[in-house]
Amino acid sequence: MAQPHSDAIARIRKSVADARDLQGDAMVLDAPRTEARLEQTVRELQARVEQQQAALEQLRRSSQIDPLEAARASEDPRVKLKQLLAVKQAYTNLTPTAPFLPSMDSVLPVLLATRTLQQNVQSTKQAIASTQSQLTSTEALLRSKEADFHDANLIGNALRDRRARLDSQIEDRSQKAPAQLAKELIAAKRAQKERYDEETQRLGDALNDFVDSYLSAMLAAEELGGPVVGDMLNVENEILAAGFTKKGKAKSAKKPVSEKTRQRRIDQIWGNKAAVEEEEEPLTEAEAADAEMRELIGNLFKTLVGPGGGRAYFDLERDSAASRFLVRAKIAQFHPRDARRLRLIDFGRELDD
Repeated sequence: MAQPHSDAIARIRKSVADARDLQGDAMVLDAPRTEARLEQTVRELQARVEQQQAALEQLRRSSQIDPLEAARASEDPRVKLKQLLAVKQAYTNLTPTAPFLPSMDSVLPVLLATRTLQQNVQSTKQAIASTQSQLTSTEALLRSKEADFHDANLIGNALRDRRARLDSQIEDRSQKAPAQLAKELIAAKRAQKERYDEETQRLGDALNDFVDSYLSAMLAAEELGGPVVGDMLNVENEILAAGFTKKGKAKSAKKPVSEKTRQRRIDQIWGNKAAVEEEEEPLTEAEAADAEMRELIGNLFKTLVGPGGGRAYFDLERDSAASRFLVRAKIAQFHPRDARRLRLIDFGRELDD
């Protein structure tokens, strides 16, 4: 029994020495020799498998005990004791038996080591990919949290400043008489109203300049069957006088259109209300569109500040290019069930569908 153990130890030492040599020197592959060693290893393994199968078959034939039944622990204590004794005897008999080791020229250890190394490399690659994905998501979450933290700091600073101002105002008011506070409040409201009136006047003048200089001619072109507002930026009076074709293209002005014909067309589209008082010359198409837009905006403002507030609609006399432009510009909106009713969008409130 000592001889197998000595041989096994010698093979183990030889394998260790070969492994160290392989680690220290570069491996030189000899294809014929490697193939022969593989075939020898396969034959050894097949022979070992056949040997174990023969031993198993011999054990089954010589024993009348069902292996499946013997593998289960019996409920009978005496039978269970016999099973434990048999297992103990088997371990006692197998302990001194030399384990199966491949031959010295076998490549089985190398194959097993290669398989283990490949598994480790694959698992390491998967771990790296998983870690990179987690790192990316963690960095994105960190940036989001940093942005939230920055916003929270800004909000906190603004709230502290606001609180300091309120405390200062409360302390200041507590030292003043009610009559003096009322005077200061009235003066502040008047100053605020003056600023609002000045800003309203400035914005109104800018709107009038925009309508007069740019928008009126484009509105007139759309009313005359030309392109939609914005498609033709430079619309001259000669183009408006000549008119547009059914396809929306400007007609060629080979001969000038008579003023009577132009005035009849203006009256048919915009009506006599477009005329301006104390004006001797008749209105052009752009001027008529300008007057209509101003009147429409004025009526919409009156409706907005009227009794119905932001929910009241203004009844249109006709579908005009001015009303369509205000809707496209998101300044006004039609009634959901009646396109002849229009109102300005009150940006101070929620939009109503």
